[in-house]
Amino acid sequence: MIKDLIEDTFAKKNTNIYELSILMGVDSFDFMVLDSRQHLLALRSYEVGAQLMGQPSVLKSLIQGDSLLSQPYRTVKIAWVNGKSTLVPQRLYNEQKKRAYLQQATETGPGDVILSDTLPDYELQNIYSIPRAMETFARQAFSGCRLFHISSALLQGIRKLAVSKEGPQVFAHLRNDLVFIFVFEDKKLLFANAFPYQSAKDFIYFLLLPYQQFGLKPGGTPAYLSGQLVEDSEIYREAFRYLKHIHFVEPPAFFHLGPKISKEPQHFHFDLLGLSLCG
Repeated sequence: MIKDLIEDTFAKKNTNIYELSILMGVDSFDFMVLDSRQHLLALRSYEVGAQLMGQPSVLKSLIQGDSLLSQPYRTVKIAWVNGKSTLVPQRLYNEQKKRAYLQQATETGPGDVILSDTLPDYELQNIYSIPRAMETFARQAFSGCRLFHISSALLQGIRKLAVSKEGPQVFAHLRNDLVFIFVFEDKKLLFANAFPYQSAKDFIYFLLLPYQQFGLKPGGTPAYLSGQLVEDSEIYREAFRYLKHIHFVEPPAFFHLGPKISKEPQHFHFDLLGLSLCG
C-alpha cells in the first residue's frame, strides 16, 4: 500500500449513503469515497504489480483484506485503465459494431470484452476493451457496479474545466506508463488519444504532437497536467522547456477535500474525481 488517507469525518456505519469510485490498472488499484455533497472522505492506493491483469485472485485477496471495500455503498463506479479505446459520434454508433469500431483503432484479444460509455455532453460513445476475467471479477466483487474507461472519467472531469476557458487548451494525464492527451477549442473536443511512454522525451514528444497537428503555438496555448507528476521531475522540466504556459489541473470547485487529503497535490487523483462524475 502506498497511500492511505481517511478523514476524521468518515463514518463506516453510514457507508450505504456514500459513493465508492475505483480505478483498476495493470499494476495499481486506487479508490476513494465521496459523500452526497461531494466531500472526499477517504483515499487509498495500492501497488499490486504487473500480475494484476492475469490474476484476479490478487485483487480478490486485496478486497477481502480491506475493511473499506467490504462495506455497502450507495453506488460503486469502476474504471479500467488501458490505452485501448476509441470515440464514435453517437449519431453513427451501432451497438452491434462495437468490436469493429475498436479494431480500427487498436488490437483486441479473444479474451477481451468490448464495452462502451455514453458521453452525452460530447455526443460521443467511448468504446473500449477490458479483459473478460477482470470484468467478471469486478461485477462479482461489487454487485451492481457500473464500469467505465479511464478516458471517460478524464473527459468528464475536463469538461467541468474546459467550459470555463476560452481558446485552445491541451490536457495531459499520466497513469500506468500511459499519457492521455486531449485537445479542446473552447468547449469542443478536437483530439483524444493515449500513448505509452517510457521517458521524459517520449512524454514531451506526445505532448507536442497536437501542437503540431493543429498549428497551436507552444508559447501561447496552455497545457494542463494531471496524474502522478510533480514539479521537481524530469518530465515537468522537459515540458517547461518547450511550453511557456504549463499548469497542474485543479479539481472542480464543487469537490471538497478534507484537511488530510488536501495535503496531497490535488492533480494526483483527477481521474478518480472525474470517475465520480460519470453516470
